[in-house]
Amino acid sequence: MNLKLTKIYFSVQDYLMILFGTLLYGFGFNAFILSNEIVTGGVSGICALIFFASNGLIPVSVSYFVINVALLVVALKILGLKFLIKTIFGVFSLSASLSLFEWLLKGQPILHDQPFGAGLGLVFSANGSTGGTDIIGAVINKYKNISIGRILLFCDFFIISSSFFLFHNVDKIVFGFVEMVISNYVLDMV
Repeated sequence: MNLKLTKIYFSVQDYLMILFGTLLYGFGFNAFILSNEIVTGGVSGICALIFFASNGLIPVSVSYFVINVALLVVALKILGLKFLIKTIFGVFSLSASLSLFEWLLKGQPILHDQPFGAGLGLVFSANGSTGGTDIIGAVINKYKNISIGRILLFCDFFIISSSFFLFHNVDKIVFGFVEMVISNYVLDMV
């Protein structure tokens, strides 16, 4: 295969992997996390908080898309277009996936009291991103000598902990932290 075809092949492969990863994440998030009233980290967690605070009137997919469009505009100015190409695809793909599984599952958990799922490892293995706090981490890292991982950990801790104000339930916070640890471990393994 010549160099140009090889580049196209790997580029298409990356986008298919991002699409597959966001479909897995959208399913897992709706079937295991949201349906069990668990708040995770990142923008997905913020959107879950918005969803629960609005009694389900504002779907996660809508708030996820709106927040990420705002973050993408900021990131475009600060980080440039090259950083954002696959992220834009990831944001659109995950927004659509969340919407699809919100509609298909209608908030019904697949397993009760088992709020775990996976999918972002595939997105990151294809050098992609789903936006959200990844963008916040990259922007802060550009100006401050703080690792992106540390920024994301702080954001996730704050987001998950704030779910106490909605549910007044420490068990849900613990599940959120356990989900965060397991997801990050699986993400690193993939």
